Amino acid sequence: MHQHTIDTPRNATVSATALVGRTISMRHLLKIAVLILMVALITGCAQNGGTVTKDDPDVPLAAPVSTFEIPIPSAPGINVEQNDRAKIDYSNIQYGYVIVEFTDTTNSDLKVMVTAPHNEKYVFALSSGGIAEIIPLTEGNGEYMVGVYEHVEYDSYAQVLTLTVNVELIDALIPFLHPNQFVNYTRESELVALAAELTKNATTTHEKIEAIYNYVVKNFTYDFELAETVQSGYLPNLDEVLHRKKGICFDYSALVTAMLRSQGIPARLEIGYHGEQYHAWISKYCENDGWIERAYNYDGEEWQMSDPTEESGAQRAHRSRQEALNDEEYRLLYSY
Repeated sequence: MHQHTIDTPRNATVSATALVGRTISMRHLLKIAVLILMVALITGCAQNGGTVTKDDPDVPLAAPVSTFEIPIPSAPGINVEQNDRAKIDYSNIQYGYVIVEFTDTTNSDLKVMVTAPHNEKYVFALSSGGIAEIIPLTEGNGEYMVGVYEHVEYDSYAQVLTLTVNVELIDALIPFLHPNQFVNYTRESELVALAAELTKNATTTHEKIEAIYNYVVKNFTYDFELAETVQSGYLPNLDEVLHRKKGICFDYSALVTAMLRSQGIPARLEIGYHGEQYHAWISKYCENDGWIERAYNYDGEEWQMSDPTEESGAQRAHRSRQEALNDEEYRLLYSY
């Protein structure tokens, strides 16, 4: 299997500096991204992120859905910024991701913060000892800063390594077809096989979306116990979610997003507020309709809502289905 290589865009400007010892306040680290995504959907940023295949070619957004081959991020080492503690491989920035490793070992908490072109700030978990994380770049073309930070004391983090790079995507949809730390799967994941089985008779993108979404809505229930007990550092293991057939909003939305992507359908895991509650939901892309926001069912005239948590049966125990369907109080913060 040959290794796919990508050159840095000609007009890319890259600067990276190791700044060990320089500290910044937690509030400047986006209060660690809204307290690590409000402790990431009732606490969750992964200790173990996306799987990285270093010798697997990346696949452009070109193949028809019927012959789509899942693109697995790779770290070919063509363009790398590193010091003796951390490494950022930005060889494939045109595909909307970097791969970050903390090559040293530490007992301190580690974070990756991405500052996007319009100053959007995303925070990801990072483990020490060279465990690679797929960090998505999801805010389109422009200048991104990627920083590695190590907790030092109280609410302060030391900046270990930074990279500033101009991103020009080969396609605006490509970041939403890859696995990443928040939507974590491989070609061998059970969810991929299930998505293929569910959609084997589908002839349109609309039918594929409906088959996957309806399966989750009809077969999964909301996990109230997990919602009450989940700990900081939580990120769904999607095949485990598939076996349990229950989960919180993060689980539902990440699973549906992964299954759609595995079928060549661009999909966004979206995180923000639903009313006053921190929440996760999905949007997806169709050739004839563009991005469909929070909608999945197409009746030939319009799309209906696409929030698997609200649609699943158990959630209706404390909110009626009609209330959920009519509620438009969604405020987007992050897309993965």
